[in-house]
Amino acid sequence: MAMVNSGLATAAVVALQLFVVLSTIDGLYVHLWKLGLHRRPASYREHLWHTARALLFAPVVAIVFAMPSAGPLLWLGVGLALADQVAGIADALSERDSRADLGGLGRGEYALHVALVAVHATALTLALAARPTAAWSPSAPTTLGAWPAIDVLVAGPLVGGLAVAALHVALAWRHRPAFGCCAAGAA
Repeated sequence: MAMVNSGLATAAVVALQLFVVLSTIDGLYVHLWKLGLHRRPASYREHLWHTARALLFAPVVAIVFAMPSAGPLLWLGVGLALADQVAGIADALSERDSRADLGGLGRGEYALHVALVAVHATALTLALAARPTAAWSPSAPTTLGAWPAIDVLVAGPLVGGLAVAALHVALAWRHRPAFGCCAAGAA
């Protein structure tokens, strides 16, 4: 069976590392600390989209970046990555209303989002292109070949991704709007 292209897999993880650094600036500093989007009723939906993306991040990293996934497992990773892309589009569409009273999205954050989309797309493309054609068969084994020794580089995004997902869920729960059965302060 054909082997994984280790050069492309390594380049994918390097791009992933850059994405993580930029995402930390955008997600933790700008969204949570500077703007406090999770506390703003007008931005709550945007925070939920961020939460969905945070929940999808670690599984995508595990399946697409951390192992030579193939067959059904690879297709699961692709499906999760596509779900993340849909959540990213929904997030972008929610930003206008979410930030209206703030004067919209700032220029610096807008530029950061453009860079994030480009780096994220590059990382995913490289990771998926690293797999041989045989990996894409639904009947392929769930893993194939050897993956380059990049586990140390993927450990940070995996652990950090899980922590950021937990933080987003906790903040979404704590600052949920005051309506329905699960509202903050509801009996």
